[in-house]
Amino acid sequence: MGFSPLMIRRQFSCVWAVGIPAGMAMAVLSFAAWTDSSGAETASSPRPQSRVVFEIPRSDSLAVFDFKTRRVIHRIDLGSEPPPSEKGSRESPAGPSGSGGRYVYWIRHSGNDLAVIDTADYRVVGRIPLIEKGPGNVTVARDGLTLYIPHYQGKALTIFDLKEKRQRVIPLPGYPGDIAIAPRGTLLVTSRDSNQLLAVDEATGRVGAVDVGRNPVGVAVTPDGSQAYVSHDTEASVEVIDLTADPFHVVRRIAVRGAGGSAVAVGPDGKYVYVAHCCANSSLTVISVETMSVTCELSLAPEGLDPVRIVFSPGGDEAFVLNSGSMNISSFRPPCGKPVAENLLGP
Repeated sequence: MGFSPLMIRRQFSCVWAVGIPAGMAMAVLSFAAWTDSSGAETASSPRPQSRVVFEIPRSDSLAVFDFKTRRVIHRIDLGSEPPPSEKGSRESPAGPSGSGGRYVYWIRHSGNDLAVIDTADYRVVGRIPLIEKGPGNVTVARDGLTLYIPHYQGKALTIFDLKEKRQRVIPLPGYPGDIAIAPRGTLLVTSRDSNQLLAVDEATGRVGAVDVGRNPVGVAVTPDGSQAYVSHDTEASVEVIDLTADPFHVVRRIAVRGAGGSAVAVGPDGKYVYVAHCCANSSLTVISVETMSVTCELSLAPEGLDPVRIVFSPGGDEAFVLNSGSMNISSFRPPCGKPVAENLLGP
């Protein structure tokens, strides 16, 4: 089977300072996921998937976790990857193959280039230097041919055309965070220091902005493209953005129990939004899309600490929360089943 790659790297902690983590308490710094060739994903609103890749702490390697077997099925040594070429390109393929895309593009927390991983054998086959410094989360376009890379330290967004091997850097008014793909060729980017949700026109590079609460972190778009949900690191609220309006604007501000909104995702059926809270909260808030109100709250602690990502099983009948602090996964039945922690690296 071919895979359409989604790669996301998170520099995460409970306190943000100019987009750089204030501490290294987290165990998982990043991960990637795949669907089949018909899938379409964004960084914070993933479609159902079967595998996830995460970075193993205190090492220069990755692990591939299979949701079906609930086991790590491969380990990838990033230290064995080839160096970038002098001209900034390479001979090995830089884009998805005709069978639906077989490469994962990975940025190490100490690197400024994309490691290219072939999912056929989980081998690092190349490395692509980036023009802009300080790369962060990476989102793959729905067609699998374009990467969107925010730069935490540079107030910029790179749009990387994999087919043409061309990088275009768009200046931003603030330090970027998570990215979600909205309708009509618009990229939504949270901006922590400006307290805004940025709307970037991919074709023209024009940047609009919606004022939101303090220190926005996560953003996710509903499957029908009508709404976006924004979570915050230092504010106990979630905003609902109307994407059908021109310009986009906030239509509801939903109070939640705790701050530390480290991630937000919309379920595959589009009925519920799931917000992960980090640090002392270590919990989930489930929000009804229909009523734009809190449906339930789920505790992950003490077994699950510092959640950083929410993904769903291929059938959408099970959700998985990646916990960076406790280095495990909490699984539950959507929307409000009791989370159960599972060891991520155990036998």
